[in-house]
Amino acid sequence: MEKSDIDELVDVDAGEISPRIFIDDDIFERELERLFPRCWLFLAHDTMLPHVGDYMTTYMGTDPVVVARQKNGSIKAFLNFCRHRGMPVCRADSGNTHTFMCSYHGWSFNLAGDLVGVPRYKEGYRGELDKSKWGLIPVPRIESYKGLFFGCFDPDAPSLREYLGDMAWYLDGLVDRTPGGIEVLGPPIKWVFQGNWKFAAEQFAGDTYHLATTHNSMFAGFPWLSEQMEATKRSDFGRQFSSRLGHGALFTAGEPSPRSIFSNDPRLTEYFQDELQRAIAHLGRERVNLNQVHTVFPNFSYIIAAPFLRMWHPRGPNTFEAWSWPFVERSAPPEVKQSVKRSAQLMFNPTGLAEQDDAENWAEIGRVLAAGRLNRRARLNYQMGLGRGRADPVHPGTIHDTMTGDVPQLGFYRRWKEFLTSESWPHVPESELRITGSGVACSGRSAGEEVPQ
Repeated sequence: MEKSDIDELVDVDAGEISPRIFIDDDIFERELERLFPRCWLFLAHDTMLPHVGDYMTTYMGTDPVVVARQKNGSIKAFLNFCRHRGMPVCRADSGNTHTFMCSYHGWSFNLAGDLVGVPRYKEGYRGELDKSKWGLIPVPRIESYKGLFFGCFDPDAPSLREYLGDMAWYLDGLVDRTPGGIEVLGPPIKWVFQGNWKFAAEQFAGDTYHLATTHNSMFAGFPWLSEQMEATKRSDFGRQFSSRLGHGALFTAGEPSPRSIFSNDPRLTEYFQDELQRAIAHLGRERVNLNQVHTVFPNFSYIIAAPFLRMWHPRGPNTFEAWSWPFVERSAPPEVKQSVKRSAQLMFNPTGLAEQDDAENWAEIGRVLAAGRLNRRARLNYQMGLGRGRADPVHPGTIHDTMTGDVPQLGFYRRWKEFLTSESWPHVPESELRITGSGVACSGRSAGEEVPQ
């Protein structure tokens, strides 16, 4: 597929996108070659691997990897792939070990990925196999941002901090909301969606437009949610954030509110009222607003209010898998942690009230596109808010003065197109970035100035 073909499929200036990007096999293969191996992808949170020898298996794109806590306390990750015949060396979701062993022929590897055991080494190989050349293939770059570990295979990629850019300012509302940070409550809930992974990533980057229609029955059934749904219809209720680096977010405007909209549990209500004051004192009023829904480009999302982390693992052009972890303050009492898990599971899991609605949407789109041919020649409309993004004196990035629009989604696809059409790492021109006093990269324009989409 030529660069011109993808340019034709994604017209950011016009706010038009071809449905082919959600169903085409060639495009999906190009994502596996040019997008996922180059991006910084979420692997684990620090609290998922608290002890030496703790491990978990996950994916980077469609490549299975194993992530392990090392003897020196660091985190390493490797392709879950024995160098002898390609068998996975770890077939459990998580656990604790000092050795990974292939169950086919028994090759074994230590926590650092070194080949340390070969059955019949003297008889079969006559002691001549150079074990140092046949260790597990490492993820060459692993970096963390305040407890969130990401991995990247591209040696030319910028640092994780540079990759996050202006998103880090918003990400602090997740990982640095209160002193002590967060604890992820595992193991993850996992389930498979029909549809394309980008449907989910773009929705979490900026779509509240679907709430009143898609989730109407859910909101109607819970009085404490109905008021929130009505509030989202107001033009002044919130804002959208779009990063030049592909990240996106929604957040409410005005006075911060406690994080308890997905539960009427009085214990949570009381706890989050107290937590809000700690968050304001620690992080400041501007970054603790309720309802922050974010996507770190390309496939790591989270909701502050629910609260949960989410990875969208691609499985094909029309199938993806969701992994979801509730999280809470690390210092929260056990009863709050348990209540948060129940609250998140009520709304967001395979049978969750909100998740079933979204799953039906994504599956139906995928079904129609997979069955049709003429519909792939049409264009999809991403024009809501087109050209109305601006710089802001407080919030980094491109800001849209309402919670409803396509500003973050278009930013997501602009960056997606840059990765798929570039032979090397797609650097953003310095003229399109600036560094604020807080060290956050954002749009290089003055406050109030309109930002081209």
